[in-house]
Formats: sequence, structure tokens, C-alpha cells
Amino acid sequence: MDSPRTLTEQLLGDHLADGELTPGETIAIDVDQVLLQDVLGPLVWIEFEALGFDEVQTDVAVTYADHQVYQFDSDDTDTHRYLRTAAQHYGGHFSKPGNGICHQVHRERFIEPGATLLGCDSHSTTMGGFGAIGIGAGGLDVATAMGGSAYTFEMPEIVEVRLDGELADWASAKDVILELLRRLSVEGGVGRVFEFTGPGVETLSVPERCTIANMTTELGATTAVFPSDDRTRRHLRRLGREDAFTELAPDEGAAYDDQLRVDLADVEPLVAKPSMPDKVVPVSAVAGSPSTSVWSARARTGRTSTSRRSRTSSRARRSRARRTSWSRRRRSARSKCSPGRAALPTSTRRASTSRRRPAAPASARATCPRRTP
Repeated sequence: MDSPRTLTEQLLGDHLADGELTPGETIAIDVDQVLLQDVLGPLVWIEFEALGFDEVQTDVAVTYADHQVYQFDSDDTDTHRYLRTAAQHYGGHFSKPGNGICHQVHRERFIEPGATLLGCDSHSTTMGGFGAIGIGAGGLDVATAMGGSAYTFEMPEIVEVRLDGELADWASAKDVILELLRRLSVEGGVGRVFEFTGPGVETLSVPERCTIANMTTELGATTAVFPSDDRTRRHLRRLGREDAFTELAPDEGAAYDDQLRVDLADVEPLVAKPSMPDKVVPVSAVAGSPSTSVWSARARTGRTSTSRRSRTSSRARRSRARRTSWSRRRRSARSKCSPGRAALPTSTRRASTSRRRPAAPASARATCPRRTP
């Protein structure tokens, strides 16, 4: 009779191409999906072409234009054009600028419980929130995986992070991973996979799980994984992908190489001080300190929500309503001033390298609001 297996062992075992699942041993796993972005993505495609592959062999290969979206000059536009044509030629997908952050969009549209993903973005570990294995890797590793080769790496230790209780008001999933950083430092996860278990997991939404899995990269971890449960199924249903659901959990009595415990009820709002992610202190310790900048969204989840109470505050809702109303008025004014531009396809407008807006017809200029220089 086989011994009980952790969820990590189940996922890696199902994709094992070579080696044994013993910490420190070299293993190779088959890769189901590949994620690229527009910083390392060009290198990946150049290497893919140089290696002479005819087409993408993984089930999914998506290139995201999400890092270099400011279009300071024609270089960014040329890069995105190359990525788009390479993806089209070799059988991949291309996500154009403005669609969203790669690991956010990918987890919503493509990742499936039980899958393995290799990405040239370090936060590919986000996929662990869905019960999948997501690993960040270098360009050549990703290119060969796209060509059908197995990914070779050293089998990590598997650390159980048992979650108990439920997050209190104003505490967030971000505080959970900051608590782990406070305990372990940025080197505490090197050569390790963090597998989250316990009754506290059921209290966390899939986006919250993805936030925690995302930032295990800051611990130096190989990856992280959560079970795929009813929460996962309901989330996939909202995304219109319920058919991708598979229930996944560690076997009863599975043995881990190490164990950590976190009582979610004891987690308080935390913050990482400059300039390292593990310089973590309670928010109360820095209350009153002057701020030089404020960011309202995070690359961790691509969402503005930060805590259980602040998500539902009326003040935040009014603020979002004002921003939405202003954005609509601004778009309306632009369309009136430049009807010719508004009629262009989105992809054409985004790819334009011109910094000057086309002149509006005389009939339209009369209705345009006054612009300040």
C-alpha cells in the first residue's frame, strides 16, 4: 500500500518525467502551461526560435504585455509587435497592453487545479492558490518547456503551513505572508515548497490564497500550493470555468519535512519597511510616519482590496464611484473631440507611436471642453 502523500507530492508525481521525489534529488516534470511577459518574453521567444522548434507543445502558452506598457518610445511598441507575431506564428496566445497583470489574468483565464505552470515571471507561484504548481524560471528553461522538454530542478523540501482561525477586521491575506516573512526572512523559503493546510484555509477566498502564494517568492520559495476545494469550485464558476475544477487535498497522515502554524485570528495589520520585504513591523509601530507616495493597487492580486473591513467601507465605495464617473466623463469628452480616433480599432490605437492626437473636425471642436496646456 502506498504511503500517504502531500498535495505537492501528488502534483509533482502526476507530472514526474525523471527522478524521485526525495528532497535534494534532481527531478524533471512535464509542464502543462507556460506564462511569459514582455521583459523576459522576447528572450524566451528568441531562444525558442534559435532552438528550431516548429510550434508550442504545451497545452497553453500565453505572452502578456503588462510590464512595459508606458510606450516611452518605439522600442516598447516594436517589442510588443514581435511578441504578438511570434505567439501567433508558433501557436501561443498574446495578451495586449491594458489587459492586466500576467499572473492575475492567467489565474482567471487559464490555470486549472492540478496543472503545472512554468513562467518567466517570478510571481508565477500565484497559481498555487488554485491548487496548481507554478514556478518562476529563466528564459531558456521556459523556451525548452514550450518546445516540449521537461523542466529539471532540485526536489525541494515540503513545509506544511497550518492555518487556524479566521482573519480579524482590517487584517488581510497580505498580512499572513508578511507574518511568514517576519518569521523566516527572505531566505527562509529557499529550497522549499510551502503547502497550506488546516481549517483556516477554508476561510480564505481564492484571491486571498493567490496573494499568499504569490509572495512566497519573496521568501525565496520554489513555489506554494493550497488545496482545491469547494471555494475553488465556486470561484471557477464565477469565472465561467467550473468544468476545470478538480478537488485536490493532501492524503490523511501525509508526512512533511517541516511544519509552521499560523493562527489567523492573531494576525494583525503589518507593513514591510524599506528596503527589504522581511523588515516587517506592525502598522501601529509606524502610525503617524510621513508618507511620500501612496499606491492604491497591487501587483500581488491586481486588485485594490486590502482588508476585510476596508473592502466594504462606504468611503471606499464613494471614492470608486467618483473615479468611475470622472473616467466616463473624460472618455466621453475625448470621443467628442476626436471622433476619427474613437472609430479606430483598439489594437490600432494602442500600437500608435504618435504622441499627438489627431485634430478634430471644426464641427466637433465647438463642443469640446476647454483644455489646459
